[in-house]
Amino acid sequence: MMELFKFDEFQPFIEIIRNSRPIIRKALDKHFNETIHDDKRKIDEIRFFLGIFKFVTKKWNVEILYELEIHKGLTFNDIARHLERISSRTLSDCLKQLQELGLITRTVQDTRPPSVLYELSNKGEGFVELSLILIYYLADISRKK
Repeated sequence: MMELFKFDEFQPFIEIIRNSRPIIRKALDKHFNETIHDDKRKIDEIRFFLGIFKFVTKKWNVEILYELEIHKGLTFNDIARHLERISSRTLSDCLKQLQELGLITRTVQDTRPPSVLYELSNKGEGFVELSLILIYYLADISRKK
């Protein structure tokens, strides 16, 4: 496993995690104390969380977002070249879904021949940034086994 912890630029994540956990715990405790969690409520919350996890773990979504973060914008063909095994149809479907979710933008370039540039939206950048904190936390857990 890549050793994230040797990169100094990721060290502030430890402080963010330490500082945010008590705030999150307080919000969770308040939620569970003030909201009745009957079977319907539990099922609704679990379905919501599973829906989010399905999106995050869906093949290619994270890879596409990561490529757009690294390169700050790519054309369809550029993305296809970076993700060698993805079919055109799958890439098209994933880009459409990511655009519908507001995570990426699609801009038709005024070039000959016309091309389309895909970039992370502000929401997409936030997704990547916050995901890194979770990834860092999970990597730290697995490192301490």
